[in-house]
Amino acid sequence: MLRLVFVEASLETIPTSIAKHPSVLSDARRRKKKPTEIILDDSKHHSAMKNLEMREKRGRPDIIHQCLLLALDSPIEDLEIFVHTVNDILIWINRKTRLPRNYNRFLGLMEDLFKRGEIGADETLLKIINLSLRDVLEDFRVVVMSERGEMKDLSFDGCAVCIGAFPHGEFDERNLRLFEDLNAEFVSIAKKPVTALYTTCRVISSFQHTYL
Repeated sequence: MLRLVFVEASLETIPTSIAKHPSVLSDARRRKKKPTEIILDDSKHHSAMKNLEMREKRGRPDIIHQCLLLALDSPIEDLEIFVHTVNDILIWINRKTRLPRNYNRFLGLMEDLFKRGEIGADETLLKIINLSLRDVLEDFRVVVMSERGEMKDLSFDGCAVCIGAFPHGEFDERNLRLFEDLNAEFVSIAKKPVTALYTTCRVISSFQHTYL
Protein backbone atom coordinates (compact mmCIF):
# COMPACT_ATOMS: atom_id res chain seq x y z
CA MET A 1 0.00 0.00 0.00
CA LEU A 2 1.17 3.50 -0.83
CA ARG A 3 -0.09 6.70 0.78
CA LEU A 4 0.74 9.84 -1.18
CA VAL A 5 0.58 13.07 0.79
CA PHE A 6 1.05 16.27 -1.18
CA VAL A 7 2.33 18.74 1.40
CA GLU A 8 1.79 22.52 1.44
CA ALA A 9 0.00 22.37 -1.89
CA SER A 10 -0.33 25.77 -3.54
CA LEU A 11 -4.13 25.54 -3.48
CA GLU A 12 -6.33 28.07 -1.71
CA THR A 13 -9.13 30.55 -2.24
CA ILE A 14 -8.40 34.28 -2.49
CA PRO A 15 -7.22 35.65 0.89
CA THR A 16 -9.42 38.43 2.26
CA SER A 17 -6.38 40.75 2.32
CA ILE A 18 -6.36 40.97 -1.49
CA ALA A 19 -10.05 40.35 -2.20
CA LYS A 20 -10.60 43.96 -3.29
CA HIS A 21 -7.64 44.17 -5.65
CA PRO A 22 -8.71 45.13 -9.22
CA SER A 23 -7.33 41.95 -10.79
CA VAL A 24 -9.25 39.82 -8.30
CA LEU A 25 -12.48 41.80 -8.65
CA SER A 26 -12.26 41.62 -12.43
CA ASP A 27 -11.81 37.85 -12.37
CA ALA A 28 -14.63 37.41 -9.87
CA ARG A 29 -17.04 39.52 -11.93
CA ARG A 30 -16.18 37.61 -15.08
CA ARG A 31 -16.87 34.32 -13.35
CA LYS A 32 -19.89 35.63 -11.42
CA LYS A 33 -18.50 34.56 -8.06
CA LYS A 34 -17.50 36.30 -4.85
CA PRO A 35 -13.78 37.21 -4.80
CA THR A 36 -13.11 34.99 -1.77
CA GLU A 37 -14.73 32.01 -3.52
CA ILE A 38 -12.28 31.79 -6.42
CA ILE A 39 -8.95 29.97 -6.40
CA LEU A 40 -5.79 32.05 -6.09
CA ASP A 41 -3.87 31.76 -9.36
CA ASP A 42 -0.62 33.60 -10.00
CA SER A 43 -1.28 33.78 -13.74
CA LYS A 44 -4.48 35.76 -13.09
CA HIS A 45 -3.77 37.51 -9.80
CA HIS A 46 -0.04 38.20 -10.05
CA SER A 47 -0.25 41.91 -9.31
CA ALA A 48 -2.49 41.31 -6.29
CA MET A 49 -0.09 38.79 -4.75
CA LYS A 50 2.90 41.13 -4.50
CA ASN A 51 2.80 41.55 -0.72
CA LEU A 52 1.34 38.20 0.31
CA GLU A 53 3.19 36.28 3.03
CA MET A 54 5.06 33.26 1.58
CA ARG A 55 4.28 34.69 -1.83
CA GLU A 56 6.78 32.38 -3.59
CA LYS A 57 4.85 29.27 -2.49
CA ARG A 58 1.33 30.40 -3.39
CA GLY A 59 -0.93 30.78 -6.40
CA ARG A 60 0.14 27.67 -8.33
CA PRO A 61 -2.83 25.24 -8.27
CA ASP A 62 -1.62 23.86 -11.62
CA ILE A 63 1.07 21.93 -9.72
CA ILE A 64 -1.34 19.87 -7.65
CA HIS A 65 -3.64 19.48 -10.66
CA GLN A 66 -0.87 17.84 -12.68
CA CYS A 67 0.30 15.67 -9.78
CA LEU A 68 -3.20 14.41 -9.02
CA LEU A 69 -3.90 13.57 -12.65
CA LEU A 70 -0.71 11.52 -12.76
CA ALA A 71 -1.43 9.72 -9.48
CA LEU A 72 -5.03 8.92 -10.37
CA ASP A 73 -3.98 7.67 -13.82
CA SER A 74 -1.74 5.02 -12.27
CA PRO A 75 -2.91 1.39 -12.10
CA ILE A 76 -2.11 1.14 -8.39
CA GLU A 77 -5.31 0.09 -6.64
CA ASP A 78 -3.96 0.17 -3.10
CA LEU A 79 -3.26 3.89 -3.26
CA GLU A 80 -4.39 6.56 -0.81
CA ILE A 81 -4.12 10.25 -1.69
CA PHE A 82 -4.24 13.27 0.58
CA VAL A 83 -3.64 16.92 -0.19
CA HIS A 84 -2.36 19.17 2.59
CA THR A 85 -2.66 22.80 1.53
CA VAL A 86 -0.45 25.77 2.29
CA ASN A 87 -3.14 26.85 4.79
CA ASP A 88 -3.15 23.50 6.65
CA ILE A 89 -6.38 22.22 5.10
CA LEU A 90 -6.50 18.44 4.52
CA ILE A 91 -8.30 17.03 1.50
CA TRP A 92 -9.01 13.33 0.97
CA ILE A 93 -9.09 12.16 -2.64
CA ASN A 94 -11.12 9.05 -3.46
CA ARG A 95 -9.02 6.66 -5.57
CA LYS A 96 -11.97 6.38 -7.98
CA THR A 97 -12.07 10.12 -8.68
CA ARG A 98 -11.64 11.23 -12.27
CA LEU A 99 -10.55 14.84 -12.11
CA PRO A 100 -11.18 17.25 -15.00
CA ARG A 101 -8.15 17.38 -17.27
CA ASN A 102 -9.08 20.89 -18.29
CA TYR A 103 -7.36 23.28 -15.88
CA ASN A 104 -10.21 25.80 -15.67
CA ARG A 105 -12.72 23.05 -14.93
CA PHE A 106 -10.38 21.78 -12.22
CA LEU A 107 -10.34 25.24 -10.64
CA GLY A 108 -14.13 25.29 -10.68
CA LEU A 109 -14.25 21.91 -8.97
CA MET A 110 -11.83 23.03 -6.26
CA GLU A 111 -13.88 26.18 -5.69
CA ASP A 112 -16.95 24.00 -5.19
CA LEU A 113 -15.01 21.80 -2.78
CA PHE A 114 -13.83 24.72 -0.65
CA LYS A 115 -17.37 26.11 -0.59
CA ARG A 116 -19.24 22.87 0.11
CA GLY A 117 -16.61 20.80 1.90
CA GLU A 118 -17.40 17.66 -0.09
CA ILE A 119 -17.88 16.59 -3.70
CA GLY A 120 -19.85 13.54 -4.80
CA ALA A 121 -23.37 12.26 -5.28
CA ASP A 122 -23.69 8.50 -4.77
CA GLU A 123 -20.16 8.32 -3.42
CA THR A 124 -17.82 10.89 -1.88
CA LEU A 125 -15.04 11.73 -4.31
CA LEU A 126 -13.33 14.69 -2.63
CA LYS A 127 -13.67 15.81 0.97
CA ILE A 128 -12.13 18.37 3.30
CA ILE A 129 -11.40 16.35 6.43
CA ASN A 130 -11.00 17.48 10.02
CA LEU A 131 -7.54 15.97 10.46
CA SER A 132 -4.03 17.35 10.79
CA LEU A 133 -0.98 16.47 8.75
CA ARG A 134 0.29 14.49 11.75
CA ASP A 135 -2.93 12.45 11.77
CA VAL A 136 -2.39 11.15 8.24
CA LEU A 137 1.31 10.40 8.79
CA GLU A 138 1.92 9.13 12.30
CA ASP A 139 0.94 5.45 11.82
CA PHE A 140 3.22 5.07 8.80
CA ARG A 141 6.85 4.94 7.91
CA VAL A 142 7.24 8.49 6.59
CA VAL A 143 9.38 9.28 3.55
CA VAL A 144 9.89 12.93 2.63
CA MET A 145 11.01 13.67 -0.90
CA SER A 146 13.51 16.51 -0.65
CA GLU A 147 16.50 17.74 -2.63
CA ARG A 148 18.35 17.84 0.69
CA GLY A 149 17.71 14.16 1.32
CA GLU A 150 19.95 11.17 0.73
CA MET A 151 20.04 9.62 -2.73
CA LYS A 152 19.18 5.94 -2.41
CA ASP A 153 17.09 3.15 -3.91
CA LEU A 154 13.42 3.93 -3.53
CA SER A 155 11.22 1.55 -1.53
CA PHE A 156 7.76 2.83 -0.70
CA ASP A 157 5.57 -0.14 0.27
CA GLY A 158 3.59 0.68 3.40
CA CYS A 159 4.90 4.25 3.40
CA ALA A 160 3.38 7.68 3.59
CA VAL A 161 5.37 9.59 0.97
CA CYS A 162 5.39 13.36 1.34
CA ILE A 163 5.86 15.48 -1.78
CA GLY A 164 6.00 19.26 -1.65
CA ALA A 165 3.38 20.59 -4.07
CA PHE A 166 4.60 24.20 -4.20
CA PRO A 167 6.77 26.03 -6.76
CA HIS A 168 9.67 27.36 -4.69
CA GLY A 169 11.24 27.25 -1.25
CA GLU A 170 11.49 24.67 1.50
CA PHE A 171 8.89 22.99 3.70
CA ASP A 172 7.58 25.20 6.50
CA GLU A 173 9.54 24.93 9.75
CA ARG A 174 6.50 23.51 11.56
CA ASN A 175 6.25 20.67 9.08
CA LEU A 176 9.99 20.03 9.17
CA ARG A 177 9.72 19.67 12.94
CA LEU A 178 6.79 17.29 12.47
CA PHE A 179 8.81 15.17 10.06
CA GLU A 180 11.63 15.03 12.59
CA ASP A 181 9.21 14.04 15.38
CA LEU A 182 7.97 11.19 13.19
CA ASN A 183 11.52 10.05 12.37
CA ALA A 184 10.89 10.69 8.69
CA GLU A 185 13.39 9.53 6.12
CA PHE A 186 14.47 12.28 3.72
CA VAL A 187 15.11 10.97 0.21
CA SER A 188 16.37 12.73 -2.91
CA ILE A 189 16.01 11.51 -6.50
CA ALA A 190 18.37 14.01 -8.16
CA LYS A 191 21.38 16.15 -7.40
CA LYS A 192 19.49 19.28 -8.41
CA PRO A 193 15.93 20.56 -7.78
CA VAL A 194 13.19 18.70 -9.65
CA THR A 195 9.47 19.38 -10.00
CA ALA A 196 6.71 17.90 -7.89
CA LEU A 197 5.33 16.27 -11.04
CA TYR A 198 8.60 14.53 -11.83
CA THR A 199 8.92 13.41 -8.21
CA THR A 200 5.39 12.00 -8.24
CA CYS A 201 6.15 10.13 -11.44
CA ARG A 202 9.32 8.59 -9.97
CA VAL A 203 7.59 7.52 -6.76
CA ILE A 204 4.68 5.88 -8.55
CA SER A 205 6.93 4.22 -11.15
CA SER A 206 9.20 2.84 -8.44
CA PHE A 207 6.27 1.45 -6.47
CA GLN A 208 4.75 -0.16 -9.55
CA HIS A 209 8.05 -1.71 -10.63
CA THR A 210 8.72 -3.19 -7.20
CA TYR A 211 5.31 -4.29 -5.98
CA LEU A 212 2.97 -4.80 -8.95
